[in-house]
Formats: sequence, C-alpha cells, structure tokens
Amino acid sequence: DYDLARKMALDALDIEDDGEEDTARRGRKKADGPSRYVAEVMRKSPEKLDDLDLVKYAEELKRLLDVHKLETLKFIKQELQHPNDDPRVEFQPPDDALVLHMLTGETIGDTLKEDGTSMVSGTIVRVQPRFAIARLDSGLEGFINVANVTDYRIEEVSDELSPGQAIVAVVKRIDLEKMSLDLSMRKSDIDEACGQGQKLTPDAAKVDKYFDIEAESLVRERAKAQKLKSTARMRTIPHPLFKPLNGREAEQYLASRPRGDCVIRPSSRGVDHIAITWKVSDELFQHIDVLEQGKTHDGALGTTFVVGEMAYTDLDELLALHVDPIMRKLEEVKRNPKFYDPENDPLYVSEPVADVLGPNDYTQEYKDKRAALWEKRVAHHLDTLARSTGRGSYCISLSLPKPGSLTLAFKPTPDYRGIKTWTARVEPNEYKLGSRGRYPNINGLINGFKMMQMKSAQQGSAAKDAAGGRPQHQAHGGDSRGDARGGGWGGTSSWGASQNQQPSRGSSGGGWGNAHPATPSAQWNSNAASGWNV
Repeated sequence: DYDLARKMALDALDIEDDGEEDTARRGRKKADGPSRYVAEVMRKSPEKLDDLDLVKYAEELKRLLDVHKLETLKFIKQELQHPNDDPRVEFQPPDDALVLHMLTGETIGDTLKEDGTSMVSGTIVRVQPRFAIARLDSGLEGFINVANVTDYRIEEVSDELSPGQAIVAVVKRIDLEKMSLDLSMRKSDIDEACGQGQKLTPDAAKVDKYFDIEAESLVRERAKAQKLKSTARMRTIPHPLFKPLNGREAEQYLASRPRGDCVIRPSSRGVDHIAITWKVSDELFQHIDVLEQGKTHDGALGTTFVVGEMAYTDLDELLALHVDPIMRKLEEVKRNPKFYDPENDPLYVSEPVADVLGPNDYTQEYKDKRAALWEKRVAHHLDTLARSTGRGSYCISLSLPKPGSLTLAFKPTPDYRGIKTWTARVEPNEYKLGSRGRYPNINGLINGFKMMQMKSAQQGSAAKDAAGGRPQHQAHGGDSRGDARGGGWGGTSSWGASQNQQPSRGSSGGGWGNAHPATPSAQWNSNAASGWNV
C-alpha cells in the first residue's frame, strides 16, 4: 500500500519513476528517499490528486493482481490531501428543543405546537387548590391552572380533577427551560383545537385552470363539519388505558405494540357506549362495543358495562374476564397442529405481505385486498394438502372479516373446486359454531365442526337423491365413498350434535362405505377410503 501512495504521487505530478537502485538509498538524504514525491505532492499540489481516475486504477489492480483496492486508494487520497484529519463531525451542543426530543420523544412543531391545535392525553399525578400537574405518556409534565380546567368558574381544582384521572388537554405554551407544558382542559379550547387546521383550498395560481376550487372547498367544508360532529363530545375516562382515538387511529397506535395490548376509547355510537380495541395479531385488531348502564349524566362513566350477554362492574373486570380469556383462547388455537397462518407460511417467505400489498394505510380497500390474498393462500394450502394425501383437508385460521373469530376452511375432496368456510366465534370461556354449537376447547370445536359438516353433506346428498328419483341409501356407481362432494371425516364425536343424531351408515356422502355393509372394517374404515386428512 505504500507503493500505491508513491505511484499515485508520481501520476499526480506526471513524472516517471527514475528506477534508482535500492543500494544507493543508504547514502541519500531523507528528502531524496523513495517517498520524496509523496511529500512533494502533499506540500505543493495536493489538488492534483483529484485528476486521478481511482476507479480505473482499482480495476486494473483487480485484473492484474486479483485484489480489491478501491477503498484503499480513496483513503490514501484523503490522507494525502488532508493529513491527520479527524473524520468525526464537529460537536454541536444540542439546543433546548433537541434536548426535549431526546428526553421525551416529543418534537416541537410536530407532536407539540403552541398554536392551539395540539391535543395531548395524560394522567393527573398531583392536585393542589389552584393547579394540577398532569403527566403525558412521553413522561413530559403539564401545568393546568384552575382557570383552565373548565369554562365555568370553580373554587378549587379538586372539584373537577383527582389523582389518577385520565384527561385530554390542549397545549397552550411550551416552557423549554423547565421542560414542561401549560395545558388547558376548557371545552371551548378543545372544540377550537378540533376545528382548527391548515387551509386546504389550493392556491389558484398553482393549480390547473380547470380545477374546480369551489367544489373542492365545499367538499372540504363538509369533511370539516363531519369531523366536528364526530368530535363534538370529547370524553375523558379515568383509566390509564384510555386514549382519545377513533378506530383507525387506535389501530395505528397498537400496530407497533405487543400482541394483546388494548386501548379504551370513545365510541361513535353515542355517549352511552365506549369501545375497546385490542391487537389480535399483526395488523389485525378487534373492536369491542361496550354499552354503559347506570350513568348519572352524559359525561359520567357508567356503573355497569355490557358486552353481548355479559355484564361487568368495572373496566378492569371487563378486561380481565372478557378480553384476556379471548386472547388465551386464540393462543390455544395457534398451538393446534391444524392452525394455519397464511402470512407466516415458509412457502411465501420471499413474498411478504408488505411487498405484495404495499404499506398498510388502514383503509377498507387494503383490508379487502389482504382478505383476498389470505383466502387465496388458504385455498392453495388445502389444495396442496388434499392432493398430497388423496383425501379431503381442512385447517383453522384467524378470521380477517371478523377479527377475534376463527375461520374453519375445508376442501371435501382433492377434485373439489374452491373451499368451504365456517366461522366460529371466540367467547371468553368457549367457542361457538352456528346457533347451537358450544365447545369448551379447540378439540371439541373441531369435532363439532366435523359432525355439522357431515350432517350437512348427508342432507345435501339425500336431497340430490330424491330429486334424481333414486333411493336415498343407494351409493353412486357403487363407490363406497358416496357423493364426491360429501366426503368423509374418519371419526365421530359427541360435540356439536345430540346423542340421538348419529349419522346413518346407509346414507351416501358420509364416508361410511355402502359397498360392503356386512364387513365391519369396510363400514368404519373411512380414513382409508375417503376420510379427511385429520
């Protein structure tokens, strides 16, 4: 590499090497040594190094010596032009705004503004007669004066606020010296913050002359009015999981958080409802509608919370006895060998969803495209499984149209086109399939699913036989499997059917084997003949 530096210096000075013998170097002065041209180019004309084509030189070295020297050549050039230079960026002391961002993650002008449009949520941590202190999720603290608590006059802050209460407030001032905020909870300030925003009408001088500015303004005004209508009553709920978010904002907030996390938020169904959004899986969220009962006034929190047919006395009980058990039920499903996740299938490791569909914008269009991709991969999985075994196949997956539920997809025979699906609801203590099927565990759900499908196939086969004028018990063409679309399950269970509703061995489509009615092994060996891939 020292020879490379000498060669670069000779080329920069445009002189030829004199080819002196090494034996003459001992009597030479230091200035006449082999590096004299390097010293000369550093001292007199380092800018001549810019004329060298280092890329071609590196290519020539690669061709002749099979070595990669481009980065070495660049480093030599940098050192010859700027000897002993420190490559580090000069230290700049951070200003107060940068310190605030490093400590809290808040950015002035983005997440925090002093123009009255920045709304934040936090929890009251200290209450005094004339002021209160609130702490934001970022750890930043805000000061609330008694005059900024409500629009009407109050004597003490404790009349309206208490420690641990969740609040929504507007940022009035940012004190960088004290690293704190001045906040206002006045309803008039919150309404004004909801209504303010940038002017959305484009500049006529910067748009096409055919652009309809009046129509655009009308659309913007309607959108603004709709937003004001939806946020006309901003609720605050005294719970640490409360966030003043709508459904899409709640999904975006939970997107980067662990599976199972949830938020409590206002509901668009009215003041007597709240909503709980929790993360079922990656980019899959369930919104639970909660009816409040026992409210003293519109702004108060109810004393009873109703979800479906279940009632709970407080929000913590609802989360512990409703949301958490559903999450555990779904985890039980994921441990079952029949569970299939289309987005984590090793077959599609080179086709991640983000590359196929693009980034998630949390719109209904994206959800529809994701559901179509999900169904396509499930169908391919069942088709591959059925053709490899020569029998029908089924799997269980999470439901995209109904988050928090399960989809049981099955393919009756390898030649059947498409798939059939059933949806099972997940309740805190059971799985529900249809109007009557209730099962305490995943194995019971699978057995009940098989029994219901077998009964459905038998009824369909009987109707087909009756329409064709054939006896109900006669198999088609002597095939012991019966109707190709009926299939067979290769096993029975008491789940999902009453004890007196056992399938008839003589009916076609059930996979019981009519060709050999006198042979017990032929009657029960549905797995070998036409059974499902259990």
